[in-house]
Amino acid sequence: MIGNIFKVLISVKAKLFFGFLAMAMIILGLGGYAYVSTSNAGAVVEDTFDRPLMAINFARSAGQVFSQLEIDVIEQLQTGAEQQTIDPASITPLLSRFKADLKVSQDRSIAPKAVPFFKVIETELAQWEQIMLPAGSTVSAASITKAQTHADIIEQQLDIIVELQTGQSFLAREAAIARMDEIKKYNLWAGIAALTLTLLLSAWISVTIIAPLKAAAAAARKISAGDFNVDIPPGGDDETGVLLKTMSSMQRNIRDRMGQEQNLRALAQHRLSDSVTNSRDAILLTDTGGVIIVSNPQIGQMFPALADFDLIQRPFSNYFDETGAPLNEPCQFNSERREIKFNDGRWARVSASKTQEGGRLFIWSDITEAKIRSQNLLEAKEAAEAADKAKTLFLAAMSHELRTPLNAVIGFSDIIKSHYDQEGKHPDHAEMAGLISQSGAHLLNIVKDVLSVADGNAADNLNMDLKPVEMADVVNFCMKTIASEAEKNNVQLLWKAPVQPIPVYGDELRLQQLLLNLLSNAIKYNRDNGRVRVALTTNDKNAVCLDVIDSGIGIDKADLDRIMEPFVQVDSGFTRKYDGVGLGLSIVKQILTPHKGRIFIRSKVGHGTVVRIVLPALMQSQRQQSNP
Repeated sequence: MIGNIFKVLISVKAKLFFGFLAMAMIILGLGGYAYVSTSNAGAVVEDTFDRPLMAINFARSAGQVFSQLEIDVIEQLQTGAEQQTIDPASITPLLSRFKADLKVSQDRSIAPKAVPFFKVIETELAQWEQIMLPAGSTVSAASITKAQTHADIIEQQLDIIVELQTGQSFLAREAAIARMDEIKKYNLWAGIAALTLTLLLSAWISVTIIAPLKAAAAAARKISAGDFNVDIPPGGDDETGVLLKTMSSMQRNIRDRMGQEQNLRALAQHRLSDSVTNSRDAILLTDTGGVIIVSNPQIGQMFPALADFDLIQRPFSNYFDETGAPLNEPCQFNSERREIKFNDGRWARVSASKTQEGGRLFIWSDITEAKIRSQNLLEAKEAAEAADKAKTLFLAAMSHELRTPLNAVIGFSDIIKSHYDQEGKHPDHAEMAGLISQSGAHLLNIVKDVLSVADGNAADNLNMDLKPVEMADVVNFCMKTIASEAEKNNVQLLWKAPVQPIPVYGDELRLQQLLLNLLSNAIKYNRDNGRVRVALTTNDKNAVCLDVIDSGIGIDKADLDRIMEPFVQVDSGFTRKYDGVGLGLSIVKQILTPHKGRIFIRSKVGHGTVVRIVLPALMQSQRQQSNP
């Protein structure tokens, strides 16, 4: 607790606060003293001039009023008469004025000695009034003489009071002069004291705050200029001291980091040098003037004519042109590919780039092996293209050579079967003729699929007659066509036509071929007493969904990605259970491409398969094109 209070008291904020507080107290003290001095000066002026002058003036005025009062009384008296009559109403105003002037003179009096004389005047005036203003307003001659005596005393007292006031005023003037001298002296000393305290406070603030800040600013300028060894003075416990200590810590950290960076730079340069030296590529680095400053040993291996030369500090233009092609090496340079073909069969690729300093970096990479591989690939490509052309020619020839005999075999087998069926003889011969016809038809279908894939692998080669097609009609046709095969394999077909028409824009024959392939696979890979269900719906994205769902053997997840390829069957090998060449899904994929359709397969081994075909619904523009 005490430590925290001490830290607060020695902080810059506290120093500034107490410094300005002391300055404010000095200013307040000087102002207060000036106010008191001014007030005293006003009192001195009042005591010296205002009060004595008024006391004297009103005393003299009272004397003049009293003289006028006596004159008025004498004018009313009759000479030689024993009894005189005085009109009180005529002298009362003057008497009141006399008393008022006397009162003011008494209130403004600064002469303590004049107090008894004012009391004498009051006593004599009372006796004078008693004589001159009796109850009956009649005054005797003896009383008049006696009143005159009181009047003389009053006038004498007034003269004495004026003299006393004058003397006291002189004394007050001398005292005022002495007091003003004291005030000037005190003001001078107070100003000197305030100036001294102000200078001391300024020096204290300069030493404790400004000087450390100046030292910190000077050190910061030197550090920013790159002088990290500048001396930073130790700081105290206030904010400036904390600033100086922080700068010292920052200086140490910068020096440590610079040392680390220098070590890292040296390590990086060492690694770079090792990398350049051990690089498989030939490397040259030039400065801004085109002089070689870095060269690795691979230069001699890449360019045998330069093997015996030390290229460092030699002009680059003596050995290479601006593109990096050698001047003294038998070779051919391809400027577009920036490749060099040497006469000894080697190949190299050159790359050039500018450095930040304005030099250039050249790297020659040996690409001989890549060129050999490229040549081999080119030859392999040409061989593959020749083989593909030969395959095309072979298939074109086989198309006629295979189909014609098979059609003849199928036709003659049907005639023989029909003959035996009509005669009713030799039923075994009729059955054999039927088997020959079925086997021939199966072989003919396989030949057609193989020729379709091999001769029209691209979807663009398929002959398409696109027009509006009602998908329910396509499904009905395929279900009737495949019914005998399903019955033969003891598989139940399920299909419920939708209430609303669902048209698409496509080729009806190709769509029938697509669905027949899917149904054939669903029946072929089903189990005894299995089921195949067909569903035709639309989704919220204005697309037609055709689902073929079976309860067959299913497909393993690892095989889903490859069953769409031609000639691929999950059950492969010499012991496979199901016949066929694996072209059904491949043909489905080809048919979907021009229809802008997609196929999705979801399956699980032992739980059946779901194949979904998604086709765009028939748009209004397509309806108008089909019905002009």
